[in-house]
Amino acid sequence: MPLPLIPLIVAGAAAASAAVAGKKGYDSYQNMKETKELAEELESKYKKAYKSFETGRDETNKTFENYGSLKLGILDGTMKQFVENFKQIKNVNFKGEAVTDKFVSNSEIEQFVLNVEKQVVKAGQVMTAGIASLAGGGLAAMGAVGATTTFAAATTGTAIATLSGIAAQNATLAFLGGGSLAAGGLGVAGGTLVLGGIALAPALAIGSLIFAASTEKKLEEMYAKKAEVNTEVQKLKSATAVMTQITSTTKSMQELAQSTNKLLIANIGKIVEIINQRGNDFRNYSTEEQVIIHNNYKLAIIMRDILNTTILDEKGELVPNLQSVITAEKQKISAI
Repeated sequence: MPLPLIPLIVAGAAAASAAVAGKKGYDSYQNMKETKELAEELESKYKKAYKSFETGRDETNKTFENYGSLKLGILDGTMKQFVENFKQIKNVNFKGEAVTDKFVSNSEIEQFVLNVEKQVVKAGQVMTAGIASLAGGGLAAMGAVGATTTFAAATTGTAIATLSGIAAQNATLAFLGGGSLAAGGLGVAGGTLVLGGIALAPALAIGSLIFAASTEKKLEEMYAKKAEVNTEVQKLKSATAVMTQITSTTKSMQELAQSTNKLLIANIGKIVEIINQRGNDFRNYSTEEQVIIHNNYKLAIIMRDILNTTILDEKGELVPNLQSVITAEKQKISAI
């Protein structure tokens, strides 16, 4: 007996509806799955880039601090010894082919020693207070900025405040140091890094896009987010590359300072021997002894120039042509 037509139609419609519902359910599941997978992929990519960036930031800051500590130690140690011994010698006169390749006036010598002595005194103030007193990126500032700049505005008793103040005013140093630099409107809390002209946005809230009512719409948003994440990842990589260059240059300057310092220490020992054996009147020294004194003077000038070389300018950017400066100073040392 044939079945009634209407129940068949109803059954067919119900089956069709079930099929449509099943298709939508499957599509919704697929959209949700793809959205989640894409979100996890983007989050992993971003976190990896950000971790490399943070590692670079920490290393750059530590490198500046190490170099800053070395510079303070050289000023309070080797350069202090140079000033104390060189000042004992009377009637210094650097002229004549046996002593110098160009005339150096007595006033130039006196001014040089005076300027170095001022830096020695200010470095001594910091060392007396203890390096631990350099909060707020002050030690990093000593490494990143030349000694002349860091101590220029400092009078007796204000050397520490000056170093910390420079760190607060320098965008890159502020971010690298982080923490207590909110007074400068920068630091980690500010959410902005000024490093080679790169503006870094806060961490992206990628996971929040996974859970939503309209999975199809959220999948579209996630693909749109992909372009944004890739842009931020590229910013992180660019900033990391800049910091890698800063770190490398700083380490090169540090190595140059260390090697020059060792050479200067050895030559200061020769000054002490000459004074002990021949007295403190330059006119009574042999030509060879006068050359030794003059070489000490030239090495001290090179040491001063190295310590006064700024790595980051006032905008927090790497000073150009520093490798040329390093090469030039090495050539001067080789010529002595």
